[in-house]
Amino acid sequence: MIRVSIVAPAFNEAANTVPFHAAVRRALADDPAQAEILFVDDGSTDRTAAAVRRLAESDPLVRLVRLTRNFGNQAAFLAGIAAASGDAIITMDADLQHPPAELPKMLEAWRNGARAVRMVRRRNPDAGLAERLTSGLFHRLLRMLTNLPLAEGAGDFQLIDRSVAAKVLRFSDARPFYRGMVTWLGVSAVEIPYTAAPRGGGRSRIRLRKRLRLSLDAITALSIRPLRLALLLGFGAIVLSAAYLAAVLIAWFCGHSVRGYPTIIFTVVFLGAVQLISIGVLGEYIGRIFEQSRHLPPYVVDGEPLPKNEERQRGGQ
Repeated sequence: MIRVSIVAPAFNEAANTVPFHAAVRRALADDPAQAEILFVDDGSTDRTAAAVRRLAESDPLVRLVRLTRNFGNQAAFLAGIAAASGDAIITMDADLQHPPAELPKMLEAWRNGARAVRMVRRRNPDAGLAERLTSGLFHRLLRMLTNLPLAEGAGDFQLIDRSVAAKVLRFSDARPFYRGMVTWLGVSAVEIPYTAAPRGGGRSRIRLRKRLRLSLDAITALSIRPLRLALLLGFGAIVLSAAYLAAVLIAWFCGHSVRGYPTIIFTVVFLGAVQLISIGVLGEYIGRIFEQSRHLPPYVVDGEPLPKNEERQRGGQ
């Protein structure tokens, strides 16, 4: 019986599939449970799919889930979870920065009753100063806006029980944030610290733009506080404007003239900034509502039929 499923999204990771497979098999060599390895090809343009198929010829517990295009690693995680058959599902990157040597610790915690095991990165030798600063800022901002106990350094390297996976798959977000979903469920979780390993082959393809997009998706998917902050910012602008008007009137009654151009420019720029920020925040949420109203799936697996709601939508066009 397959008890463990390893879900590893892979975007142009042809050079890492064989080393990743070998590292997982070494780590679980003494584990009594059979472990399947699901590579989710997230629209790779290299020979990632061919490399996985060669592995599957020699290891029948290797499976390939191929997406029709690049949907992003968050959607790829969900695609792998939906295809997994194990009682415990471990999600991790295929670039070897999530060290497979930590897998026995995760399985031990699961067998001791944990429904989720969250790996918390303490150090990443490949991360530069900018990446460390933005990662820390992201987690602090996310905790402040959502009140979710997402530890700094916690990523998508985690184990979830089959019962938790069933709840995760019930989310219908077109732009999912996987680790936030698990944290939002509030299931009992064990946190295990680890040190990220150096990347295997190739180079990281996660750019600043993608990190910012993921940050916006995470915040808008889990919290409406930015909308309330925009409202408070508007009230703050009203209070400052009223205070400034009071100061102008007091100066006028005291016989002092108030120079107009600097104050007018300040007021216009300040109120314009408040309006633009508020419109931008509102636009993000309206965009999510629009995407949800289209009922688009977060991913499409190559060779599988479209979900029923998508078939109905296409039939009506």
